[in-house]
Amino acid sequence: MALWIALLLGTVALVSGLTAWRAAVHSGHATTAFTLSTQQAGQASALEQEVTQSTVTQRTLFLAYAADQQHGDTAGMATVRGLMDGPTQATIDWWEHQPPATRPLSPFSAANPDWTTPRQAVDARDAQDASLASLDEAEHQLGRSHELELLVALLALAFLTAGLTSTLRSNVAQWGLLGISAAVLLGSTIVLGFLW
Repeated sequence: MALWIALLLGTVALVSGLTAWRAAVHSGHATTAFTLSTQQAGQASALEQEVTQSTVTQRTLFLAYAADQQHGDTAGMATVRGLMDGPTQATIDWWEHQPPATRPLSPFSAANPDWTTPRQAVDARDAQDASLASLDEAEHQLGRSHELELLVALLALAFLTAGLTSTLRSNVAQWGLLGISAAVLLGSTIVLGFLW
């Protein structure tokens, strides 16, 4: 009987150690994914703010440019154009070279291939989506870690019942507790295989 108890205790300790290690691995992956999600959310927010600020600034400059153009103020037009970024200048150039009959009302139109703001907005949304995907992964890893920690607690129960076996005088009671411990160990090992 002592040999069976020792074998069972050793096996429970081994499986428990592997389970605790695997839970720690999943916990580490969860921490990494949470960190990545936070960084990606920050990038998405920064991109979104940059796109919004740039759009407002460039459209304001275009309005000043158009007002100078209506008044025939070429010096003012040149000054305002010099304040615009390269993509906005290209956007306006494309717009000005379109036939008046088919030209959009504004250079900031989806028809304008040089207008880069929609692509920048898509980049910001992509960064936000990546952040959410990393957050989902973190939650999955954390859930797996918690499941494995519960399994470690069940294995501790198996360890306890196997250890108590030697304190009993009845062979039937000893084999009963040993059987319970073995069943918990077998069930936990199967679950560990699925959760690995």
